Amino acid sequence: MKRLFHFSFFCKTVFSTRSPRSHDAALLFAVLPYSASAPYAGAASATVERMFMAQYLVDACGFDQEKATEASKLLKGIQSRQQPDSVLAFLKSYGFDDASVKRLLLYFPKCLLLDVEKTLAPKFRAFEDLGFSPSDIVDLVWSNPATVQVKHERTVPKIEFWQGLLGSKDALVKLFKRNRAILSYSIEKKIQPNIELLRECGLDGPKLTSVLRYCPLIVAQNADFLKTLISRAEDLGVPQTSGMFQCTLRALIKVSREKFKMQMELFRSFGWSKDDFVVAFQKSPSFTGMSLNASQRKMEFLINEVGYASSYIAIHPTLLVLSLEKRLIPRHQILATLKSRGHCENDYKVATFMLISEAKFIEKYIMVYKDRYPDLSELYAKLKPL
Repeated sequence: MKRLFHFSFFCKTVFSTRSPRSHDAALLFAVLPYSASAPYAGAASATVERMFMAQYLVDACGFDQEKATEASKLLKGIQSRQQPDSVLAFLKSYGFDDASVKRLLLYFPKCLLLDVEKTLAPKFRAFEDLGFSPSDIVDLVWSNPATVQVKHERTVPKIEFWQGLLGSKDALVKLFKRNRAILSYSIEKKIQPNIELLRECGLDGPKLTSVLRYCPLIVAQNADFLKTLISRAEDLGVPQTSGMFQCTLRALIKVSREKFKMQMELFRSFGWSKDDFVVAFQKSPSFTGMSLNASQRKMEFLINEVGYASSYIAIHPTLLVLSLEKRLIPRHQILATLKSRGHCENDYKVATFMLISEAKFIEKYIMVYKDRYPDLSELYAKLKPL
């Protein structure tokens, strides 16, 4: 209620300080052909409304002329700034900036027709009752604009369902940001049956939560597709009882059978056998999600620049999921520099220095030598992209 009081005061201030642009409307009427017949008068009036709203969307919402003209066709009956201004004022009272307002209106222009007191305010209060802060609500609507279009009586139960599964509001907000359509799926017809299928595979409790947090689209698939995904994992030697089973499903959902075969052929060109590829996949399935170009570049760098044997990379496939620009190249250059100065001979041919955390790498390979080689820190900073 306190927020609504401040919002009402804000609206009054906005409306009292803005000067109406009646001359614009008068000009539009002036250029339209006059007719005493009602149909022509109605058509002229509708044209004026569309032209008025198109200009409003350009001036107040940052639309380009083409998008504004298209959207204005959906905004019938608005003849003054009062109605759309009230919606914009309400959204901005919650912290929506110009970019987020524009994103919402591009998806759902009719939002400008909604009654603030009867429609928008109750909807946002319902989100607040679920524990969402104003910034959370901005994130929710920004990532899922349909939440404003759909009645909150339908949206709230879905939010409660996902919040119960994930166990935290923060995880829920992250889910919304990553998956714009997640609230559009039927809980009863699609999500719940797929969750039961995963539970039958042994993915329950923390394992299920992990799947839902990092790859919720698994449970948004057609049931037959999910069953096929499970079969693919088992055919690749990853049983349901394996600790890698959930990681395998998360990787396979991003890689079609065709791309999987193409990845296999690429690595075979570097000397891997089919068994090498399958074993590498069992250890680190996510490396198959890279583009073929990225896979090739990493293999060429690790073999030609770092000096690893292809068979060594097959045993340590986690190397392939590391960023080439942010980790592999900068760390290699630091180790190459130290080696040229007579250090790290024993560490140079193992993957340890590539796999350890950033803090440990800096401590072990830069800070230890800061007095002797103060240039290392500056070199490492230059090598890492911003």
